[in-house]
Amino acid sequence: MSEKSEKQEVISQITAIDKGPRALKLYMEICARCGTCASVCPVYFGEPSAKYNPVLRSDLIRSIFKKHATTTGKLLGVLAGAHDYTEGEIKEWVDWFYSCTGCRRCATYCPFGIDNSVITRKGRAIIDKLGLTPETMLKVIKTSLATGNTDGASPEAFRAAVAFLEEEMKEEHGVDIKIPIDVEGAEYFYVPPSGDVLVNPEATTGLAKVFHALGMADKWTMSSCFFDGANYGLFTGNDADMKADNKHCVDEAKKLKSKVMLMGECGHAYRIMKMMMEPGKWWGDLPFKVMNCMEFTAEQIKAGRLKFDKNKNPDPVTYHDPCNFARSCGIVEEPRAILKATCLDYREMSPNRGENWCCGGGAGLSAMDSIYEFRMNVSGKKKVEQTKATGAKYVAAACSNCKRQLTQLMEFHGEKVAVGGVHDMLSRSILINGKAAVRTDYL
Repeated sequence: MSEKSEKQEVISQITAIDKGPRALKLYMEICARCGTCASVCPVYFGEPSAKYNPVLRSDLIRSIFKKHATTTGKLLGVLAGAHDYTEGEIKEWVDWFYSCTGCRRCATYCPFGIDNSVITRKGRAIIDKLGLTPETMLKVIKTSLATGNTDGASPEAFRAAVAFLEEEMKEEHGVDIKIPIDVEGAEYFYVPPSGDVLVNPEATTGLAKVFHALGMADKWTMSSCFFDGANYGLFTGNDADMKADNKHCVDEAKKLKSKVMLMGECGHAYRIMKMMMEPGKWWGDLPFKVMNCMEFTAEQIKAGRLKFDKNKNPDPVTYHDPCNFARSCGIVEEPRAILKATCLDYREMSPNRGENWCCGGGAGLSAMDSIYEFRMNVSGKKKVEQTKATGAKYVAAACSNCKRQLTQLMEFHGEKVAVGGVHDMLSRSILINGKAAVRTDYL
Protein backbone atom coordinates (compact mmCIF):
# COMPACT_ATOMS: atom_id res chain seq x y z
CA MET A 1 0.00 0.00 0.00
CA SER A 2 1.42 3.42 -0.99
CA GLU A 3 1.94 6.16 1.58
CA LYS A 4 -0.77 8.23 -0.06
CA SER A 5 -3.32 5.43 0.07
CA GLU A 6 -2.27 4.69 3.65
CA LYS A 7 -3.12 8.24 4.69
CA GLN A 8 -6.41 8.14 2.84
CA GLU A 9 -7.32 4.85 4.51
CA VAL A 10 -6.55 6.14 8.00
CA ILE A 11 -8.52 9.34 7.46
CA SER A 12 -11.41 7.42 5.93
CA GLN A 13 -11.57 5.02 8.86
CA ILE A 14 -11.51 7.87 11.39
CA THR A 15 -14.00 10.17 9.69
CA ALA A 16 -16.38 7.19 9.50
CA ILE A 17 -16.75 7.59 13.27
CA ASP A 18 -19.05 10.53 12.52
CA LYS A 19 -21.64 8.09 11.11
CA GLY A 20 -20.86 5.24 13.47
CA PRO A 21 -21.76 4.34 17.07
CA ARG A 22 -22.90 7.38 19.00
CA ALA A 23 -20.71 6.65 22.03
CA LEU A 24 -17.48 6.61 20.01
CA LYS A 25 -18.40 9.91 18.37
CA LEU A 26 -19.03 11.44 21.78
CA TYR A 27 -15.60 10.28 22.92
CA MET A 28 -14.15 12.33 20.07
CA GLU A 29 -15.81 15.48 21.42
CA ILE A 30 -16.13 15.51 25.21
CA CYS A 31 -12.74 14.72 26.78
CA ALA A 32 -11.79 17.43 29.32
CA ARG A 33 -8.18 16.19 29.56
CA CYS A 34 -8.49 16.11 33.35
CA GLY A 35 -6.08 13.21 33.72
CA THR A 36 -8.37 11.01 35.80
CA CYS A 37 -7.98 8.09 33.39
CA ALA A 38 -4.19 8.19 33.68
CA SER A 39 -4.37 8.13 37.48
CA VAL A 40 -6.32 4.84 37.44
CA CYS A 41 -4.64 3.16 34.46
CA PRO A 42 -2.52 0.07 35.31
CA VAL A 43 -0.13 0.80 32.45
CA TYR A 44 0.39 4.45 33.38
CA PHE A 45 0.82 3.35 37.00
CA GLY A 46 3.63 1.04 35.90
CA GLU A 47 5.35 3.76 33.88
CA PRO A 48 3.90 7.30 33.91
CA SER A 49 5.12 8.35 30.47
CA ALA A 50 3.29 10.09 27.63
CA LYS A 51 3.15 6.89 25.58
CA TYR A 52 1.08 5.19 28.26
CA ASN A 53 -1.29 8.09 29.00
CA PRO A 54 -4.80 7.05 27.87
CA VAL A 55 -5.68 10.62 26.82
CA LEU A 56 -2.65 11.03 24.59
CA ARG A 57 -3.15 7.58 23.06
CA SER A 58 -6.78 8.37 22.26
CA ASP A 59 -5.74 11.78 20.93
CA LEU A 60 -3.96 10.02 18.07
CA ILE A 61 -7.41 9.34 16.67
CA ARG A 62 -9.31 12.21 18.25
CA SER A 63 -7.06 14.91 16.76
CA ILE A 64 -7.44 13.51 13.23
CA PHE A 65 -11.19 13.27 13.67
CA LYS A 66 -11.29 16.92 14.69
CA LYS A 67 -9.15 17.90 11.71
CA HIS A 68 -11.28 16.16 9.12
CA ALA A 69 -14.75 15.78 10.64
CA THR A 70 -15.43 18.94 12.66
CA THR A 71 -15.91 22.54 11.57
CA THR A 72 -13.83 23.96 14.44
CA GLY A 73 -10.99 21.59 13.65
CA LYS A 74 -11.00 22.50 9.99
CA LEU A 75 -11.01 26.23 10.77
CA LEU A 76 -8.84 26.47 13.88
CA GLY A 77 -6.49 23.51 13.46
CA VAL A 78 -4.17 22.95 16.42
CA LEU A 79 -6.04 25.58 18.44
CA ALA A 80 -8.99 23.19 18.45
CA GLY A 81 -6.80 20.16 19.16
CA ALA A 82 -6.80 19.10 15.51
CA HIS A 83 -3.84 17.50 13.76
CA ASP A 84 -3.45 15.83 10.40
CA TYR A 85 -2.20 12.31 9.93
CA THR A 86 1.51 11.99 9.20
CA GLU A 87 2.41 9.38 6.62
CA GLY A 88 4.09 6.37 8.18
CA GLU A 89 2.77 7.23 11.63
CA ILE A 90 0.71 4.04 11.71
CA LYS A 91 3.82 2.00 12.56
CA GLU A 92 4.14 3.91 15.83
CA TRP A 93 0.46 3.35 16.52
CA VAL A 94 1.09 -0.40 16.86
CA ASP A 95 3.19 0.19 19.98
CA TRP A 96 0.78 2.77 21.38
CA PHE A 97 -2.45 0.84 20.88
CA TYR A 98 -0.95 -2.51 21.85
CA SER A 99 0.16 -1.10 25.20
CA CYS A 100 -3.47 -0.67 26.31
CA THR A 101 -4.93 -3.62 28.22
CA GLY A 102 -8.50 -2.67 27.32
CA CYS A 103 -9.43 -3.05 30.98
CA ARG A 104 -12.02 -0.23 30.96
CA ARG A 105 -10.91 1.01 34.37
CA CYS A 106 -10.72 4.49 32.84
CA ALA A 107 -14.43 4.36 32.01
CA THR A 108 -15.26 3.48 35.62
CA TYR A 109 -13.65 6.65 36.93
CA CYS A 110 -13.93 9.16 34.05
CA PRO A 111 -16.39 11.95 34.98
CA PHE A 112 -17.79 11.73 31.44
CA GLY A 113 -17.70 7.95 31.21
CA ILE A 114 -15.21 7.93 28.34
CA ASP A 115 -14.14 4.38 27.58
CA ASN A 116 -10.66 4.57 26.10
CA SER A 117 -10.74 0.85 25.31
CA VAL A 118 -13.32 1.59 22.60
CA ILE A 119 -10.93 4.09 21.04
CA THR A 120 -8.10 1.58 21.43
CA ARG A 121 -10.14 -0.99 19.52
CA LYS A 122 -10.75 1.54 16.77
CA GLY A 123 -7.02 2.18 16.58
CA ARG A 124 -6.34 -1.54 16.38
CA ALA A 125 -9.00 -1.91 13.69
CA ILE A 126 -7.17 0.65 11.55
CA ILE A 127 -3.87 -1.11 12.24
CA ASP A 128 -5.48 -4.40 11.18
CA LYS A 129 -6.91 -2.83 8.03
CA LEU A 130 -3.41 -1.76 7.03
CA GLY A 131 -1.95 -5.21 7.69
CA LEU A 132 0.11 -4.33 10.78
CA THR A 133 -1.57 -6.38 13.48
CA PRO A 134 1.13 -8.14 15.56
CA GLU A 135 1.96 -11.56 14.18
CA THR A 136 1.06 -13.39 17.40
CA MET A 137 -2.48 -12.01 17.32
CA LEU A 138 -2.92 -12.87 13.64
CA LYS A 139 -1.69 -16.41 14.20
CA VAL A 140 -4.15 -17.01 17.03
CA ILE A 141 -7.07 -15.78 14.92
CA LYS A 142 -6.02 -17.72 11.84
CA THR A 143 -5.69 -20.90 13.90
CA SER A 144 -9.06 -20.43 15.59
CA LEU A 145 -10.92 -19.71 12.36
CA ALA A 146 -9.34 -22.75 10.70
CA THR A 147 -9.67 -25.28 13.52
CA GLY A 148 -12.34 -23.94 15.88
CA ASN A 149 -9.90 -23.38 18.74
CA THR A 150 -6.94 -21.12 19.44
CA ASP A 151 -4.62 -24.06 20.17
CA GLY A 152 -5.20 -25.73 16.82
CA ALA A 153 -6.09 -29.00 18.54
CA SER A 154 -7.86 -31.67 16.51
CA PRO A 155 -11.07 -33.42 17.63
CA GLU A 156 -8.93 -36.50 18.28
CA ALA A 157 -6.58 -34.53 20.54
CA PHE A 158 -9.57 -33.11 22.40
CA ARG A 159 -11.06 -36.55 22.94
CA ALA A 160 -7.71 -37.83 24.22
CA ALA A 161 -7.50 -34.90 26.65
CA VAL A 162 -11.00 -35.59 27.93
CA ALA A 163 -10.23 -39.30 28.37
CA PHE A 164 -7.20 -38.34 30.46
CA LEU A 165 -9.27 -36.02 32.66
CA GLU A 166 -11.88 -38.75 33.19
CA GLU A 167 -9.12 -41.13 34.31
CA GLU A 168 -7.81 -38.50 36.71
CA MET A 169 -11.25 -37.93 38.20
CA LYS A 170 -11.77 -41.66 38.70
CA GLU A 171 -8.45 -41.86 40.55
CA GLU A 172 -9.53 -38.95 42.74
CA HIS A 173 -13.02 -40.18 43.60
CA GLY A 174 -13.14 -43.90 42.76
CA VAL A 175 -16.17 -43.46 40.50
CA ASP A 176 -16.70 -42.70 36.85
CA ILE A 177 -17.27 -38.98 36.26
CA LYS A 178 -17.89 -38.29 32.60
CA ILE A 179 -17.33 -35.31 30.33
CA PRO A 180 -19.91 -35.96 27.59
CA ILE A 181 -18.93 -35.14 24.01
CA ASP A 182 -21.15 -34.34 21.00
CA VAL A 183 -24.38 -35.39 22.74
CA GLU A 184 -27.29 -34.12 20.68
CA GLY A 185 -30.20 -32.98 22.80
CA ALA A 186 -28.13 -32.28 25.93
CA GLU A 187 -29.62 -29.30 27.74
CA TYR A 188 -26.31 -27.54 28.47
CA PHE A 189 -23.58 -26.97 25.87
CA TYR A 190 -20.38 -26.07 27.72
CA VAL A 191 -18.01 -23.69 25.91
CA PRO A 192 -14.86 -22.91 27.93
CA PRO A 193 -11.59 -21.44 26.69
CA SER A 194 -9.57 -24.31 25.23
CA GLY A 195 -6.95 -23.76 27.91
CA ASP A 196 -9.42 -25.05 30.49
CA VAL A 197 -9.23 -28.44 28.80
CA LEU A 198 -5.70 -28.61 27.45
CA VAL A 199 -3.62 -26.50 29.87
CA ASN A 200 -5.45 -25.76 33.15
CA PRO A 201 -8.08 -28.53 33.18
CA GLU A 202 -9.35 -28.31 36.76
CA ALA A 203 -11.93 -25.68 35.83
CA THR A 204 -13.49 -28.23 33.50
CA THR A 205 -13.18 -31.19 35.87
CA GLY A 206 -14.73 -29.01 38.56
CA LEU A 207 -17.78 -28.38 36.40
CA ALA A 208 -17.95 -32.06 35.45
CA LYS A 209 -18.07 -32.91 39.16
CA VAL A 210 -20.85 -30.37 39.69
CA PHE A 211 -23.03 -32.03 37.05
CA HIS A 212 -22.20 -35.47 38.46
CA ALA A 213 -23.02 -34.45 42.04
CA LEU A 214 -26.33 -32.96 40.88
CA GLY A 215 -27.27 -36.18 39.08
CA MET A 216 -27.20 -34.28 35.80
CA ALA A 217 -24.34 -36.12 34.09
CA ASP A 218 -26.57 -36.70 31.06
CA LYS A 219 -27.76 -33.09 30.85
CA TRP A 220 -24.61 -31.49 29.45
CA THR A 221 -22.10 -31.87 26.66
CA MET A 222 -19.02 -30.45 25.04
CA SER A 223 -18.20 -30.40 21.35
CA SER A 224 -15.19 -32.19 19.91
CA CYS A 225 -14.95 -29.60 17.15
CA PHE A 226 -15.84 -26.34 18.91
CA PHE A 227 -14.66 -26.41 22.51
CA ASP A 228 -13.09 -22.95 22.66
CA GLY A 229 -14.94 -19.71 23.33
CA ALA A 230 -11.82 -17.51 23.03
CA ASN A 231 -12.21 -14.89 20.31
CA TYR A 232 -9.29 -12.63 19.43
CA GLY A 233 -11.29 -10.69 16.87
CA LEU A 234 -12.41 -8.56 19.81
CA PHE A 235 -8.78 -7.66 20.48
CA THR A 236 -7.66 -6.86 16.92
CA GLY A 237 -10.72 -4.76 16.16
CA ASN A 238 -11.68 -6.97 13.22
CA ASP A 239 -15.46 -7.36 13.46
CA ALA A 240 -15.62 -9.87 10.59
CA ASP A 241 -13.16 -12.20 12.33
CA MET A 242 -14.93 -11.77 15.66
CA LYS A 243 -18.31 -12.69 14.21
CA ALA A 244 -16.94 -15.59 12.16
CA ASP A 245 -15.26 -17.07 15.22
CA ASN A 246 -18.40 -16.55 17.26
CA LYS A 247 -20.59 -18.29 14.70
CA HIS A 248 -18.70 -21.57 15.13
CA CYS A 249 -20.11 -22.04 18.62
CA VAL A 250 -23.56 -20.65 17.82
CA ASP A 251 -24.01 -23.07 14.93
CA GLU A 252 -22.78 -25.96 17.08
CA ALA A 253 -25.28 -25.11 19.83
CA LYS A 254 -28.05 -25.20 17.27
CA LYS A 255 -26.77 -28.49 15.85
CA LEU A 256 -26.70 -30.06 19.32
CA LYS A 257 -30.18 -28.67 20.05
CA SER A 258 -29.03 -27.30 23.39
CA LYS A 259 -31.23 -25.06 25.51
CA VAL A 260 -28.35 -23.30 27.27
CA MET A 261 -24.95 -22.26 26.01
CA LEU A 262 -22.95 -22.51 29.23
CA MET A 263 -19.89 -20.32 28.79
CA GLY A 264 -16.76 -21.18 30.74
CA GLU A 265 -14.33 -19.17 32.81
CA CYS A 266 -13.46 -16.73 30.04
CA GLY A 267 -14.62 -13.15 30.43
CA HIS A 268 -14.15 -11.91 26.89
CA ALA A 269 -15.81 -15.01 25.41
CA TYR A 270 -18.84 -14.54 27.65
CA ARG A 271 -18.89 -10.80 26.96
CA ILE A 272 -18.98 -11.33 23.20
CA MET A 273 -21.63 -14.02 23.41
CA LYS A 274 -23.89 -12.44 26.06
CA MET A 275 -23.37 -8.70 25.77
CA MET A 276 -22.68 -8.33 22.07
CA MET A 277 -23.92 -11.24 19.97
CA GLU A 278 -27.15 -12.01 21.84
CA PRO A 279 -28.59 -8.46 22.13
CA GLY A 280 -27.14 -7.50 18.75
CA LYS A 281 -28.95 -10.43 17.14
CA TRP A 282 -25.95 -11.18 14.94
CA TRP A 283 -27.57 -14.47 13.96
CA GLY A 284 -31.18 -13.59 14.62
CA ASP A 285 -33.29 -14.98 17.45
CA LEU A 286 -31.54 -17.84 19.23
CA PRO A 287 -33.10 -21.16 20.30
CA PHE A 288 -30.93 -21.18 23.43
CA LYS A 289 -30.00 -18.81 26.23
CA VAL A 290 -26.48 -17.79 27.19
CA MET A 291 -25.30 -18.33 30.77
CA ASN A 292 -21.96 -18.45 32.53
CA CYS A 293 -20.82 -21.58 34.37
CA MET A 294 -20.07 -19.56 37.53
CA GLU A 295 -23.66 -18.34 37.58
CA PHE A 296 -24.84 -21.94 37.24
CA THR A 297 -22.61 -23.28 40.00
CA ALA A 298 -23.30 -20.39 42.37
CA GLU A 299 -27.03 -21.06 42.01
CA GLN A 300 -26.53 -24.69 43.00
CA ILE A 301 -24.46 -23.67 46.03
CA LYS A 302 -27.06 -21.13 47.13
CA ALA A 303 -29.77 -23.79 46.86
CA GLY A 304 -27.72 -26.13 49.07
CA ARG A 305 -27.36 -28.81 46.42
CA LEU A 306 -23.57 -29.16 46.69
CA LYS A 307 -21.39 -30.07 49.67
CA PHE A 308 -17.69 -29.40 50.24
CA ASP A 309 -14.76 -30.16 52.50
CA LYS A 310 -13.03 -26.80 52.90
CA ASN A 311 -10.09 -28.46 54.59
CA LYS A 312 -8.96 -29.55 51.13
CA ASN A 313 -8.18 -25.89 50.43
CA PRO A 314 -6.52 -24.69 53.65
CA ASP A 315 -4.17 -22.05 52.23
CA PRO A 316 -5.25 -18.40 51.88
CA VAL A 317 -6.98 -17.79 48.56
CA THR A 318 -7.75 -14.52 46.79
CA TYR A 319 -9.71 -13.72 43.66
CA HIS A 320 -8.59 -11.61 40.73
CA ASP A 321 -11.60 -10.05 39.00
CA PRO A 322 -11.04 -10.45 35.24
CA CYS A 323 -11.88 -7.08 33.70
CA ASN A 324 -14.36 -8.48 31.21
CA PHE A 325 -16.35 -10.23 33.92
CA ALA A 326 -16.25 -7.48 36.53
CA ARG A 327 -16.65 -4.33 34.46
CA SER A 328 -18.24 -5.57 31.24
CA CYS A 329 -20.55 -8.34 32.44
CA GLY A 330 -21.25 -7.67 36.12
CA ILE A 331 -20.28 -11.16 37.24
CA VAL A 332 -18.63 -10.48 40.59
CA GLU A 333 -20.50 -12.23 43.39
CA GLU A 334 -20.81 -15.66 41.77
CA PRO A 335 -17.08 -16.52 41.80
CA ARG A 336 -16.88 -15.29 45.39
CA ALA A 337 -19.78 -17.52 46.39
CA ILE A 338 -17.92 -20.51 44.94
CA LEU A 339 -14.60 -19.67 46.58
CA LYS A 340 -16.11 -18.90 49.98
CA ALA A 341 -17.98 -22.20 49.92
CA THR A 342 -14.91 -24.23 48.95
CA CYS A 343 -11.95 -22.56 50.73
CA LEU A 344 -11.07 -22.13 54.40
CA ASP A 345 -9.37 -18.74 54.11
CA TYR A 346 -10.75 -16.44 51.41
CA ARG A 347 -9.26 -12.95 51.17
CA GLU A 348 -10.17 -9.94 49.04
CA MET A 349 -7.83 -7.84 46.99
CA SER A 350 -8.32 -4.12 47.41
CA PRO A 351 -9.87 -2.57 45.43
CA ASN A 352 -11.94 -5.31 43.85
CA ARG A 353 -15.00 -6.12 41.78
CA GLY A 354 -15.66 -3.36 39.22
CA GLU A 355 -12.79 -1.28 40.58
CA ASN A 356 -10.20 -4.05 40.29
CA TRP A 357 -6.79 -3.52 38.73
CA CYS A 358 -6.13 -5.36 35.47
CA CYS A 359 -3.64 -8.23 35.55
CA GLY A 360 -1.70 -6.41 32.86
CA GLY A 361 -2.36 -8.94 30.10
CA GLY A 362 -5.81 -7.85 28.95
CA ALA A 363 -6.94 -7.31 25.35
CA GLY A 364 -4.79 -10.21 24.21
CA LEU A 365 -1.50 -8.83 25.52
CA SER A 366 -0.89 -11.90 27.67
CA ALA A 367 -0.37 -13.92 24.46
CA MET A 368 2.33 -11.55 23.19
CA ASP A 369 5.70 -12.78 24.43
CA SER A 370 7.32 -10.04 22.34
CA ILE A 371 6.25 -7.57 25.06
CA TYR A 372 7.03 -9.85 28.00
CA GLU A 373 9.21 -7.33 29.83
CA PHE A 374 6.52 -4.67 29.45
CA ARG A 375 3.89 -7.01 30.89
CA MET A 376 6.08 -8.02 33.81
CA ASN A 377 7.45 -4.60 34.79
CA VAL A 378 4.86 -2.09 33.58
CA SER A 379 1.30 -3.28 32.92
CA GLY A 380 1.38 -5.97 35.62
CA LYS A 381 3.18 -3.95 38.30
CA LYS A 382 0.07 -2.98 40.27
CA LYS A 383 -1.38 -6.49 40.22
CA VAL A 384 1.77 -7.90 41.81
CA GLU A 385 1.46 -5.33 44.61
CA GLN A 386 -2.22 -6.19 45.11
CA THR A 387 -1.57 -9.90 45.27
CA LYS A 388 1.30 -9.59 47.74
CA ALA A 389 -0.81 -7.40 50.02
CA THR A 390 -3.37 -10.19 50.52
CA GLY A 391 -0.81 -12.73 51.70
CA ALA A 392 -2.62 -15.32 49.59
CA LYS A 393 -0.91 -18.47 48.36
CA TYR A 394 -3.38 -19.03 45.54
CA VAL A 395 -4.92 -16.58 43.10
CA ALA A 396 -8.10 -17.69 41.38
CA ALA A 397 -8.81 -16.03 38.04
CA ALA A 398 -11.73 -16.90 35.79
CA CYS A 399 -9.83 -16.19 32.58
CA SER A 400 -7.14 -18.07 30.64
CA ASN A 401 -5.39 -14.84 29.61
CA CYS A 402 -5.31 -13.70 33.24
CA LYS A 403 -4.02 -17.10 34.35
CA ARG A 404 -1.11 -16.93 31.92
CA GLN A 405 -0.25 -13.37 32.86
CA LEU A 406 -0.57 -13.96 36.60
CA THR A 407 1.47 -17.16 36.47
CA GLN A 408 4.26 -15.38 34.63
CA LEU A 409 4.06 -12.41 37.00
CA MET A 410 4.43 -14.59 40.08
CA GLU A 411 7.36 -16.47 38.56
CA PHE A 412 9.09 -13.34 37.28
CA HIS A 413 8.84 -11.55 40.63
CA GLY A 414 9.73 -14.59 42.68
CA GLU A 415 6.40 -14.86 44.47
CA LYS A 416 5.44 -18.33 45.71
CA VAL A 417 1.81 -17.97 44.70
CA ALA A 418 -0.09 -20.57 42.68
CA VAL A 419 -2.54 -19.48 39.99
CA GLY A 420 -5.63 -21.25 38.70
CA GLY A 421 -9.35 -21.01 38.13
CA VAL A 422 -12.41 -20.71 40.35
CA HIS A 423 -13.79 -24.19 39.69
CA ASP A 424 -10.30 -25.55 40.43
CA MET A 425 -10.92 -24.95 44.13
CA LEU A 426 -14.32 -26.58 43.85
CA SER A 427 -12.81 -29.60 42.08
CA ARG A 428 -10.53 -30.21 45.05
CA SER A 429 -13.16 -29.89 47.78
CA ILE A 430 -16.51 -31.02 46.35
CA LEU A 431 -17.96 -34.12 47.97
CA ILE A 432 -18.75 -37.02 45.66
CA ASN A 433 -20.56 -39.81 47.53
CA GLY A 434 -19.65 -38.00 50.73
CA LYS A 435 -15.93 -37.77 50.05
CA ALA A 436 -13.63 -35.13 48.57
CA ALA A 437 -10.97 -35.92 46.01
CA VAL A 438 -7.84 -37.82 46.85
CA ARG A 439 -5.67 -35.10 45.37
CA THR A 440 -3.52 -35.74 42.32
CA ASP A 441 -1.65 -33.18 40.27
CA TYR A 442 -2.48 -32.69 36.61
CA LEU A 443 0.31 -32.51 34.08
